[in-house]
Amino acid sequence: MKETGPHPPRFAELVGDRLRRLRQAAGLSLQDVCDRSGGAFVVSTLSAYEHGKRSLGLERLVELADIYGVSPMTLLDVEEPDEPALARMKPLRINLRNIQNLAPDERPPLEQYLDFLRRLRNDPAREVLTIRREDLSYLATLYGVRPEALKNRLRAAGIID
Repeated sequence: MKETGPHPPRFAELVGDRLRRLRQAAGLSLQDVCDRSGGAFVVSTLSAYEHGKRSLGLERLVELADIYGVSPMTLLDVEEPDEPALARMKPLRINLRNIQNLAPDERPPLEQYLDFLRRLRNDPAREVLTIRREDLSYLATLYGVRPEALKNRLRAAGIID
């Protein structure tokens, strides 16, 4: 899923900026974070995350949140000034049957995250699953797009109303 338009900020860049601010506020260097991770991260990877050159997977996001002493949702809670409607967004209803409307290579991140949510919530949903703004924000990082762009793509595919 690629964004269109004259170079809008990617969501991964916004999350990266949040990571950098948290690290600097804690007085840590990139090497300090690597050391605290027990070797799970290397400086070049952390730098790529902070500059929005790489998107974070769920496990890596949780690991970094733990290192910084914040919840994973704190890392995803970034607001873009051009998306005030997203801040007021009501929960979205995902039509699980319509996920097949996405191209096969676009499905795995969405399917895996929704499966994670079902397990987390102990929700046996097979037709409809509700996601919140924070869920959409995380999914957007997986796709490397802004939340509003992902929301529009999912709506166009008939996955959300």
